[in-house]
Amino acid sequence: MPRRDFSHSVVILIVTVTLVASLSALAWVVPNMFNVSIRQLESSRPPLAALELAGRDIYILEGCNTCHTQMIRHDAREIARYGGPSLPEHDVYEFPHLWGSKRTGPDLFRVGEKYSNQWHALHLKNPRQVVPESTMPSYPWLFTNRLDGEDVPAKMRVLRSLGIPYTDTDIDTARLAVRGKTEAEALIAYLQQLGLNRPAALSMETGVDSDTAESL
Repeated sequence: MPRRDFSHSVVILIVTVTLVASLSALAWVVPNMFNVSIRQLESSRPPLAALELAGRDIYILEGCNTCHTQMIRHDAREIARYGGPSLPEHDVYEFPHLWGSKRTGPDLFRVGEKYSNQWHALHLKNPRQVVPESTMPSYPWLFTNRLDGEDVPAKMRVLRSLGIPYTDTDIDTARLAVRGKTEAEALIAYLQQLGLNRPAALSMETGVDSDTAESL
């Protein structure tokens, strides 16, 4: 009779997988849970402003993270193209992280202020107008859909409970900072801060007013 290995026993297979997963969690996840405060001290990146936070939601909603990464690996070719590799303190306020796993388009880890607000607006409305070989779809509705900002304060409160240092003032002024802005303005605000180590007091305006954006 041929010998049976552990894969022929469902019980042993379940126990083995559980054991390996538990050991992996102990080695990788648990230590980082205790290092969050250290990472926050090491990070010079402030929490997202209200408009940027709304733009991050648009980024996720439109599936941008399925075609763009936000992580530079410790690889000489990537570092030569995009700059230094991503570090844990860069993502200390990311819930969830948006590292991505597929690069149909370029990595966006350091796209902030690489292009003007008007370039981003043109690119969202008609990508091939600025990048002729682009396969990215157009997003014209982002320039007509307006945000009311009603849900942003609640999101900030939840994120504060996860350790992001939003103040009461940040939360109280969030709705007004977002209300009336287009989804395009919010998304551009989010893109323009990626990779920047900005002082917390820096203006969060995109520089593209709603009427200008709609006319592009």
